[in-house]
Amino acid sequence: MAMWADNVKFVKDIIDSKYQKIDAAAAEINDSSEALLKDAACAKSKEHFNSGLRTLELVQPEEIETLLETIISELNGKEKEMLENELKEKIGKRTAAMEKAKQIKAKLKI
Repeated sequence: MAMWADNVKFVKDIIDSKYQKIDAAAAEINDSSEALLKDAACAKSKEHFNSGLRTLELVQPEEIETLLETIISELNGKEKEMLENELKEKIGKRTAAMEKAKQIKAKLKI
């Protein structure tokens, strides 16, 4: 059982790192988009904006869902529901940030 617990912790750590990437990239997009709206010619803001967008594009929701399924298959009740809600929240955050980035790119013609 200890080995299974170690495997679950390992998979959860991978998922958490992907969630952290989503949070950081979404924050980077928000910050740089505000700066770009003030000064569209700022190269540093464009670089941060594009970097955040690229990070979000590289984080694949299907991969997170697959990893999460390996953990959830053994869980039930509150733990399972908590993990599923966290997934929905992070994927929603990713989608919202990507949509905002798309709008900013269209508006500023980046």
